[in-house]
Amino acid sequence: MAETKSSRWRILAAAGVISALAVGASFALFSDTGTVRTSLSSGSLDLKFDDDQDGNPVPYVRTFDGGDNLAPGSTVEEDLIVFNSGTIDATLELATPVIDNASAGPDLLQDEITLVITDTATSTELYNGPLVGATFTGLDIGADGTTATGEVLNFALSVAPDAEVGVAGQTIQIDFPFTATQTVP
Repeated sequence: MAETKSSRWRILAAAGVISALAVGASFALFSDTGTVRTSLSSGSLDLKFDDDQDGNPVPYVRTFDGGDNLAPGSTVEEDLIVFNSGTIDATLELATPVIDNASAGPDLLQDEITLVITDTATSTELYNGPLVGATFTGLDIGADGTTATGEVLNFALSVAPDAEVGVAGQTIQIDFPFTATQTVP
């Protein structure tokens, strides 16, 4: 059987393609790989009071000098140091105090007390009004705070000079619920 020109041409072309692939495969290109790794950590907020007291989950208990012998017209004051020992800047807010009074009478001691909360560094009044409605927001407390660098808040509680006689002998427990919230960058 005689080979035709076109058959020979196809055989030579196929052999050329195979040779080119074999030669191309023997010429390897240099390559390299690499991996980059990083670690991310979330920051923290850690609200503290006075000498590193946490107040969570158990309230930090403060005693006001003279707070066990209130009378109409009397005022008791205490300074409270508040700071954030975490790594993220925050703002501080005070929600309405939770007040426990065992008395069931119509005249309640908490209704006869006014509260003034002052930022002593700036002499700014954060709250001035009835104890039962005390709230404030927006006090900046930076990160990495300590007792030495914290905000000093003065709490002044005053019994109304014309307080009802029915509040005599009452004892109240007051929980001041503070919250530190991350400052939005």
